[in-house]
Amino acid sequence: MTKIYSLFFLILLSGFDKAPDHNNGFESVDETSSLPSGWSFQAPNYKNVKLDSGIKFEGKYSLSIENSINYNTPQEVGNYFSFGENDSSSIEGGTIELRGYMKMDDVQNGYAGIWLKVDGVDTLSTLVDKKNAGTYDWVEYSIKLTHSKKLRGIAFGGILDGVGKVWFDNFQLYKDGKPLVSLRRIPQKKAQVDTSYRNGSRINDIRIDANNIANLAVVGQMWGFLKYHHAYAGSGDVNWDAELFKILSNTLKCKNVIELSNSLEAYLDSLPKVRKCDNCKTPSSSKALIVPDYGDLFTGKILTKSLTNKLRNIQQNNSSRQNYWIKKEPSIGYPQFVNEKSYDDMLFPDTGYRLLTLFRYWSIINYFSPYRNVTEYDWNQVLKDFIPQFLAAENAEQYTLATLRLIATIKDTHANIFNNYPTLESIKGKYRVPFRADFVEDKLIVSGYRTDSLGIQERVKIGDIIVSINGESIKKLVKRYLPITPASNYETQLRDLPWNYLMRSNDEEMQFVVKRNGRLIKLNITTLKGKSTYRAPGQKEKGAYYLINNQIGYVNAGRYLNSELPQMKKMFAKAKGIIVDIREYPSDFMPYTFVNNFKSAKSLFAKISLVDYSNPGTFIIADSLYNGPAKNGDLYYGKVVVIVNSDTQSQGEFTAMALQSSPNVIVIGSQTAGADGDVSAIVLPGGIFTMISSRGTFYPDNSPTQRIGVKIDVVVKPTIKGIVDRKDELLDKAIDILTSN
Repeated sequence: MTKIYSLFFLILLSGFDKAPDHNNGFESVDETSSLPSGWSFQAPNYKNVKLDSGIKFEGKYSLSIENSINYNTPQEVGNYFSFGENDSSSIEGGTIELRGYMKMDDVQNGYAGIWLKVDGVDTLSTLVDKKNAGTYDWVEYSIKLTHSKKLRGIAFGGILDGVGKVWFDNFQLYKDGKPLVSLRRIPQKKAQVDTSYRNGSRINDIRIDANNIANLAVVGQMWGFLKYHHAYAGSGDVNWDAELFKILSNTLKCKNVIELSNSLEAYLDSLPKVRKCDNCKTPSSSKALIVPDYGDLFTGKILTKSLTNKLRNIQQNNSSRQNYWIKKEPSIGYPQFVNEKSYDDMLFPDTGYRLLTLFRYWSIINYFSPYRNVTEYDWNQVLKDFIPQFLAAENAEQYTLATLRLIATIKDTHANIFNNYPTLESIKGKYRVPFRADFVEDKLIVSGYRTDSLGIQERVKIGDIIVSINGESIKKLVKRYLPITPASNYETQLRDLPWNYLMRSNDEEMQFVVKRNGRLIKLNITTLKGKSTYRAPGQKEKGAYYLINNQIGYVNAGRYLNSELPQMKKMFAKAKGIIVDIREYPSDFMPYTFVNNFKSAKSLFAKISLVDYSNPGTFIIADSLYNGPAKNGDLYYGKVVVIVNSDTQSQGEFTAMALQSSPNVIVIGSQTAGADGDVSAIVLPGGIFTMISSRGTFYPDNSPTQRIGVKIDVVVKPTIKGIVDRKDELLDKAIDILTSN
């Protein structure tokens, strides 16, 4: 049993459903949602939670959670109750036990389990009985929590952290071995069950002019500010998406800033008053890496003094320690954007929902991105620039592209539209050419072949320079697709362009002009469906680790496993030097295991910034990370060369930083992806799924890695000649460095 990864236990102590049926077996179904009555859900995508009448342990239904994407946010189902004031089960100490059945299918990258949480007068205890990755038939799991003081509430349910599918059925609660039935249900949050705007926002046909753009920008700023600062907006007791549509319906009539300010103030006055917070403190700006930016809310240029003062009062008295829309990941602290609805069936949302997409994303970045200060453009200006783009979208394709351009502005390689989003996939093309191309020396060249179509190599040669595709020059195509290629830097955009756009089409044939030995050659290439492996002729897969010429150790981070470390150390004990290749994403976490072998003493290798949850938009250094020293006399004294390029991303960059804390390490290669740190998932209307870097990562001297990448000692890039000659020029350089010293 372990501590739960994340929970959303927001207790209400009024308006209880006193029905004796706790629906622990999911037999009672809500007709509106087709989900079990009374149960609450926390999921980046609600469509992943379903009743299942085909697979169940008993009765008519089980409840399933299915993930095909690792959202980096657990998905939970929960049943929430309180005890009566004089309930003996609550007053008397004893043991609370939860039993429940669970079935798992191909769960990966995490675990599934049942969880139990008891809320005492001055204690809060949570346990999970979990089963790690795999496939398992129905098994009964159980959790026991002992309490000695009076209880106020109890909650239980199931959780999936990772990908795969899990089913739950027949939960039962016991107090000291006897069924616990004297409970009062805590109602579901209105934000979850309210469907008043489910079929549309009722906002349409907004005229695109300077007045409306300016007014809408202020509306978006205030709506996002209240979402993360006002206790009522963050309680879950109100559908905050729907509140946006109410605000819009009133403010769209405003002809000037005075009318706008009066309308917004009238709305603000309709909300519950904010209580004074004697313990709330604004952190010193001198200690903050980033301070909040509230846009036009406090400038005094647009809103009246009366409204500005009321908003300032909310900002200064933000006493809420829990917010329905945002949770702090309990182990390392990055934000989890829980309970946002994805409105999957709205592939082309109406005007109001399109503005919701813009305002939701803008607000998340404004208050929870540790890299808001390194976006491509001023973030307040981005809001104003994109309002007309979202208003003007006339179909699903234009809406998707507007969203993708918005995501691209934050310059974060972790950010994109993921999950093979159908509208975007149709834009990119369902077919691919049977060869690979990469940018080398500022030219697009053929670099490999699809392994199931090797016959293409008779017509297309490695090193061919692609001059045009379907009659358009590569320069023109790059200019067209760069704005919809999210990445932290230009090198990484060039990395992604061929795979995402240039080598794809909805046509069964593509026309290429290539330059070979000074001659231009026209080629009509038949495209193929599906994905495959691409490789240059004679290219062999690199093993996890081996000796080069019996004197240099080579480690491929993409294959290395910590379990192999003892054998690897024996093999490399007498090696003249070691090459660590991080051009593939690491298969295991190396900074505190593998890297320690190169350090004679413990030392700092990174600093981490996190949002101050009590003051959204403020980021401070929250942690300092150390690794080393080598244990049991295992210190390796030789030189170490680390190879990186634009494929070195996230954990790969973090591993490089850890290695750089050893004085014996040299990093060679080219600019890395510039997206370090953990990620948080975001869902947007239309079922769009994206992510952002959510923990700031810095070197010990506070120099950043975001957008820039890791520090490079020796810049080495592939050449066209090297590609043609089948050489790994970065590896050759690493060997040369070690052998020449």
